[in-house]
Amino acid sequence: MTRRWALRLSVCLVAGAAALTGCSEKQEANESLPTTSSAEPSEDALPPLGPQDLPMPDEARTQDAAGAEAFVRYYFALLNKSLTDMDPQHLRQFAEDGCDVCERVARETESDAAQGYTYRGGELTVAGEVSVTMTGPAEAQSAFIADQAPMTVLDRTGVPVPGLDFDGEEALSSGTITVWDPSLRSWQLTELTLG
Repeated sequence: MTRRWALRLSVCLVAGAAALTGCSEKQEANESLPTTSSAEPSEDALPPLGPQDLPMPDEARTQDAAGAEAFVRYYFALLNKSLTDMDPQHLRQFAEDGCDVCERVARETESDAAQGYTYRGGELTVAGEVSVTMTGPAEAQSAFIADQAPMTVLDRTGVPVPGLDFDGEEALSSGTITVWDPSLRSWQLTELTLG
């Protein structure tokens, strides 16, 4: 790792010296500056991720603690969206295969949707701070307190399903482990703990 860092530093120093040398020559100013209305996508523009009506925000796609926190909050927004549209596709998109809780939530949502069930309530909120620790350049762990609203599972006719009525829970000691996926330029959940 030290060798790679030293190589990057050397490349940056050479590039910086070349840029400074190039600036020492006198050049005429360009009189035709581009207008600000040209909105061509840049190479750095991030391709959209997530559902069209709830795309992942750019701030959740940075490889740092702030990006990991924004990603966790975004994943909770996806969890809440799945309560209304019964579609766990994006829960799986942003969770690794080994995230058992993520897969269980997705599987149960899928199973309930196949039976014609819908949900009333159940929203998860993280009102307070999310404490994020970078445990490596591509891994972050977070800790936070979550609340879950009461939830009722309804059948096809909108009638509560017996035995599938759940009380809300407050102050659930919760956390995540996320890893950076360079191909998506996004975080992925490897572990989700609620309470």
